Amino acid sequence: MPAISAFVSNITDTRLIPKLVGNIYNGNVLTMRLMRSPRTWRGGNQITFPTQLTAATTVGSYSGFDTFVTTQETKTTKAAFDPSQVYASATVSGIQLAINRSGDAGALDLITTELDMISEALKQEIGTQVYGDGTGNSSKDILGLQAAVDDSTNVVTYAGISRSTYTGWRGTLTAQSGSLSLANLAADFDAAQVGNDVPSIMVTTPAVFTIYEALLTPTVSHQFSMNDFRMTEDGMARVGGTLAANQGFRALTFRGIPVVADEKCTANNIYTLNENHLTFWTIPQPSEFKRTENRGFGWTGWKEPVNQDAITGQLLMYGQLTTDSPRTHARRTGVTS
Repeated sequence: MPAISAFVSNITDTRLIPKLVGNIYNGNVLTMRLMRSPRTWRGGNQITFPTQLTAATTVGSYSGFDTFVTTQETKTTKAAFDPSQVYASATVSGIQLAINRSGDAGALDLITTELDMISEALKQEIGTQVYGDGTGNSSKDILGLQAAVDDSTNVVTYAGISRSTYTGWRGTLTAQSGSLSLANLAADFDAAQVGNDVPSIMVTTPAVFTIYEALLTPTVSHQFSMNDFRMTEDGMARVGGTLAANQGFRALTFRGIPVVADEKCTANNIYTLNENHLTFWTIPQPSEFKRTENRGFGWTGWKEPVNQDAITGQLLMYGQLTTDSPRTHARRTGVTS
């Protein structure tokens, strides 16, 4: 250290900027969208709903006194989802708290900072699990998109229903061959479209987002109306009506739906999703056990171990990600150029 620095530092207090800057966490676009308006799981040890996966066969033409086929058919199958539980722990020792709270030396409040950090850590963990297949941590993880958007190649049984038996319970899974093209995205969009029920968003990694951006060359004609994009206060372009305001991420479009980069997305993947068929469920925290609850999140309150000079508490989330129609989603893997 230069002499002038030592000379000054020995007689000058350290001054911290009173702001915590996170430098390890990734963007979490899709999870934040899904959790803007989660549905409440009300009762029962599973989320269950009937889904029609078998077409009716008691239909057809007839003539005169022909007899009708009146055999009763079971055309529905029950989908069942178990809840998942996710936590983040905060722990502070007595001496740490005492030092932080003594005088004006604590530039940041220790408790507030710790709670802010574990809150972000929990959101990041949920974001990671949303893109998983539910098998992590001995199958305790959230049943994520890799399970929901599969054609039975990797996940044969989803929500208790076999994709080998019911092909209508399959999503579209495509391994990329060669460089990405607009035709590839069109194929995914078409595969996920059912009548007028069309995908609402494409989610990919920042690297693949850049690959897609490069496809939008001046040789491709695009028409935009004033309602397609608006400028936010921070100068970001935003797709009108389709993205949550003030979330700070950029979007391109394809066939009128946003294409967004999510750093949590599985590497080299593009997901074409219909959010009308994706639901993030949360279970309200029981008031007898949890002190606060907000959108499925609950805080246990600080607990004092009997043999430690410390306090600890957990931020908890009970919930699950479900789709009631896997065929309305598509996933493309292996996109590298």
